[in-house]
Amino acid sequence: MLKLSKKVDYALMALMHLAQQEGSCSTREMAAGYGMPQDLLAKVLQKLAREGLVVSHQGTKGGYQLARAADAINVVQVIEIVEEGPLALTQCLTELGACDQFDTCNIKSPLQRLNDHVLLTLSRVTIASMCDEDFQFLTAVDTNTNQDVHLPVIQS
Repeated sequence: MLKLSKKVDYALMALMHLAQQEGSCSTREMAAGYGMPQDLLAKVLQKLAREGLVVSHQGTKGGYQLARAADAINVVQVIEIVEEGPLALTQCLTELGACDQFDTCNIKSPLQRLNDHVLLTLSRVTIASMCDEDFQFLTAVDTNTNQDVHLPVIQS
C-alpha cells in the first residue's frame, strides 16, 4: 500500500498551518491544536528547519515560521526531507538498488514511468495550493465502528 507516514502527515499539517499564520507559531500550539505528539512534531520541524523550509525563533514569542513562500514548497520536497531519501514506489527505483529479479523483471519500466508520474504530480502540489484547495467530502463507513467518516476529496 502506498501511503504517507504520520511524520509526513504532521509535516504537511504544520506547514499548512504556518502558511496560514502571521508570525511564528510554537510546536506546543500546533501539537495541541491538531492532536499531534509534541515530541514527534518537534523532531519533524527540526528536520524541516535544517533543510531550510522553516525557520525557528527562540524566546517567549518564538516558534516556527515558513522560511520561503508557501508556493515554493512542494509535497515531494517535504516527503523526501522527512523520510530522508527519495520518494520511490519500489526499492529498485531507489539508490538501494535492484532486487533479485531485476535482470528479468518485466514491470520495472512501467513502474519507473508510474513513479515518474507520481513524482511529477506531487511536485506540482505546493503548500500554497493545499491551503487554497476547495474540498468536498466523500462519506465512507468505518467498518470497525460502523460510523460515517467524511474524507476530503480535492477538486481540481
